[in-house]
Amino acid sequence: MRNDAGLGGVFAQCLSGCICVSLLACGSSDAGAEGAVAGVLAQAPHCPAGTDALKMEGTIAGGAIDDSRTKNDINAGTENFTSGSFRTPLTELAPLAESQLALTFTWPRSLFYGETSAITAGNLTLPATHPQAGAKFCVSAGQVGYADGGSEDGAFKFAITELKAGADCSGAPTAADLRGCFQ
Repeated sequence: MRNDAGLGGVFAQCLSGCICVSLLACGSSDAGAEGAVAGVLAQAPHCPAGTDALKMEGTIAGGAIDDSRTKNDINAGTENFTSGSFRTPLTELAPLAESQLALTFTWPRSLFYGETSAITAGNLTLPATHPQAGAKFCVSAGQVGYADGGSEDGAFKFAITELKAGADCSGAPTAADLRGCFQ
């Protein structure tokens, strides 16, 4: 798990980085999924290799999302072992700023660099700066993957393309086009 809560220290970052590298370093690209690989892994925003960054851009329910974080402000993490998950905030000890999106989602299997997968479940809470501040949604469709090579080598990328209103997913489908990267 990658831990960028601003509280973890060098040991936690090294340990989590070593685990992620050992899980992903073999690199693989499914030739049959080439169209999918070009999609989510080539999209903006971009998080160049060697940077500590989380960027989320797009629209949800007609309102713009522009959430860019660096270094100690990231407060997000991924797990990629047998199944996968992404979450921000990673810890409640470092609360999100009013402009930051609370987002969690999962995918069904671990991924190597260059591979993608569908998002299976998740939820988000809109930031205070959004016209529907505090509204809760379930993530009902999207895609994730890890970039293989190029300027974003190893970057975690995602696209959320459908949401359902309400924390329990009982609400109507909601327009969403949220794209992100995490390095």
